[in-house]
Amino acid sequence: MTVKKTEALKSFWEKSGPVMMVVMVVLAFALGSLWSKVKYLEKGGQPGQANQANQAGQVQKPAAKYATFGAALEVYAKEIGLDEDKLVKCVESGSKKQLVEAQIGEGQSAGVQGTPGFFINGVFLGGAFPYEAFKEIIDKQLAGRVSEKIEDYSQVLQDAAKQGAFNPVPKKVEIGDAPVRGGKGQITLIEFSDFQCPFCVRVKPTVDKILSDYEGKVVLAYKHFPLTQIHANAQKAAEAAECARDQNKFWEMHDKLFETQGEWAGV
Repeated sequence: MTVKKTEALKSFWEKSGPVMMVVMVVLAFALGSLWSKVKYLEKGGQPGQANQANQAGQVQKPAAKYATFGAALEVYAKEIGLDEDKLVKCVESGSKKQLVEAQIGEGQSAGVQGTPGFFINGVFLGGAFPYEAFKEIIDKQLAGRVSEKIEDYSQVLQDAAKQGAFNPVPKKVEIGDAPVRGGKGQITLIEFSDFQCPFCVRVKPTVDKILSDYEGKVVLAYKHFPLTQIHANAQKAAEAAECARDQNKFWEMHDKLFETQGEWAGV
């Protein structure tokens, strides 16, 4: 390969690299939304509601460690110190179903269509973006340099805005009674997520790093947005986390479900 060709390729990747990254993140974020809408149009189902009859054969499921999701929950309950019987009865009763569905509706009203979806003091960022994208938004807000103009942000975020994955105009999204992590802070990071979503697992270390690096400045609030058309156990996983919350173990169950996703996602 000639020197000119090598330099040309280097120049191409330097220019297109950020764009390609945004495209990949946005495609990942949009996958759940697109599938959900297709199922809704084909079968008349409602976004956020399970349609078990249409799931067989539609998605290739990974091998699971447990025979049922309930069996996995029994093990996790013991591991994180929950009253196993109380947890199982709570999940089986469906008492948390309405709470989860209310948060789905809240997310939809705010414009969330896929997971993970974040609101950083109301500024929307949809997808498993790298740490730097979150940091840019947070740093601007902490420095009092908040802007609603897309051109005031990096090329990565400008490209994301073109795909609908970034909106610098804040939306009013309340924490409400959602569980929070990080105490009080100047920046509120509200996450709409799905315990069975692989991209939500992928972004978790980024969120953890944000809470660590911005300790005392950023507070995380978690809200449920299970994509039940493609994730058969997502609704029950969300309900299980809320049942664990009744025993003051929401975040323990939150972490356990994400850490063990491959063990139960395919049952």
